[in-house]
Amino acid sequence: METQGARIVMLDSLAGYRQSVFGQDVAPHVHALCRYLANMGVTVLLVDEVGSIAGGELRVSDYGISYLADTVVLLRYIELDGELRKTIGMLKKRTGDFEKTLREYRITSQGLRVGDPLSGLRGILRGEPEVVPRSQVN
Repeated sequence: METQGARIVMLDSLAGYRQSVFGQDVAPHVHALCRYLANMGVTVLLVDEVGSIAGGELRVSDYGISYLADTVVLLRYIELDGELRKTIGMLKKRTGDFEKTLREYRITSQGLRVGDPLSGLRGILRGEPEVVPRSQVN
């Protein structure tokens, strides 16, 4: 960043970064790095992994550092109609309002394609969506 003039730095992933601070709490290291980069005017993207592909407990971070984020985007796999699908949603945006729906997305040869909101389903955040009967839909 200092020699190349990078304006964006991605740490992919926090689990990998944790390997470099083996035996220590990763949170203070990530905090210091993010503060330093932000003070230099650099946008920082942190990628964190979840322990399961579809279901399981949803956590923003295993490291207790979500307070550092101005924005948290959730990318999650779900199984629906016997297919593995990818969803995207906004969990946090520090300033202003944000889109509160979950949407399916696809990565195509033309780029990222984000679909309509996933409606008529519940349990998406658990990675276990189920169709809501029409009688229960508002």
